[in-house]
Amino acid sequence: MTHAQFVELAATIAGAWLEDAYLDNVWTEIENGDEVYTEEAQDRFNDIYDRVQNIMHHIVEIERKDR
Repeated sequence: MTHAQFVELAATIAGAWLEDAYLDNVWTEIENGDEVYTEEAQDRFNDIYDRVQNIMHHIVEIERKDR
């Protein structure tokens, strides 16, 4: 798996975990109309993302760029 694929998969899993684990709204709309995580949800996402990456590092091999 490439590093980019690893990061994308970890973010996808962390996002799903966040939305499934918390009953409160994790989204807010900013001035330009984009929806982003609330500040609290972003903090939770970052913690979950770190956990997911730690788990995945034990399971997934990441391709080295010099191959």
